[in-house]
Amino acid sequence: MKNRNITRYTYENTDFQGWRVSIQRCGRIITRYFSDLQYGSEEESYRNAVNYRDEVFEEMARHRNDLPEFMDAELAYLQELLRQKEVGGAMPVRKQV
Repeated sequence: MKNRNITRYTYENTDFQGWRVSIQRCGRIITRYFSDLQYGSEEESYRNAVNYRDEVFEEMARHRNDLPEFMDAELAYLQELLRQKEVGGAMPVRKQV
């Protein structure tokens, strides 16, 4: 499962270089990007992407009976994370399902 759900993005004509984690379940898609620039290196951004993917898979296993609700909560968390980054506010806290 080394690279499952993880894709490398390296485009010459864009500023983004890094990894994308994408997980689809119950008609919902969780996507999160891990930039080399943000994490300091390709290896560190990959390590964070793998950790995030594994964390989501562990939570999905815990929430087998309420997986759609968990996926919705994780998507809401990621949307708030993006919003906070745009406005420079405090990082959101994950809500437990």
